[in-house]
Amino acid sequence: MGTTAFEPPVDRTPQELITELRGLAGVDWETVWNGPPLPGQGLDMWCAQFGWTPTQFEYVLNVTTDTGGVFTLNALGGSWAPVQSLSHWVWGASAETPEGNPQVLAEAARVWPIYVTAMSSVLGEPAWEGAWDSTDFPTELGPDGIPLPQDRIEDKDPYRIAYWELASPGGALAGLCITPAMGTADGSRRGVVNMDLSVYPRPMESGRP
Repeated sequence: MGTTAFEPPVDRTPQELITELRGLAGVDWETVWNGPPLPGQGLDMWCAQFGWTPTQFEYVLNVTTDTGGVFTLNALGGSWAPVQSLSHWVWGASAETPEGNPQVLAEAARVWPIYVTAMSSVLGEPAWEGAWDSTDFPTELGPDGIPLPQDRIEDKDPYRIAYWELASPGGALAGLCITPAMGTADGSRRGVVNMDLSVYPRPMESGRP
């Protein structure tokens, strides 16, 4: 497998994903969405309440968990607040040449139910789960959650997606998604696929994009 900027540096096993999800069980998501203070002692203390240690401060805030995971707190335009989502690389694969793209997509389809089962063992059954060619994508994912139908079908993006509803004031969603890099679906480039976990405010209830 080759390495590209789109490919996550480390794959997490299903058991490691379960461990990270359990570590998020007591998180006050409203505090996360409100965002942290600027770097310094205040940031360290803010992260410590979640069991996190800040490691990267430029453009985005990266934190490590006490179980070895790395989360990214995404905010608009490199600002600190409000936090739009928390993301975590789960799994990735790439092809040596465009001819290997079908095998990469097939491998993504193979591992998908394994990780969905891992998520479900902690969060229960997903509120929705489907593939790029599903016709009933839920509106709960918000206008930025799913590409326009034409783009989704052409790029097979998202290749697979599922989401779970979390108990949180105002609502929060946990999503698992496999995203192909540009050129993967049509074979115009060497294929790369990534699976990531995201936690974000419920778009319909929170008013956040």
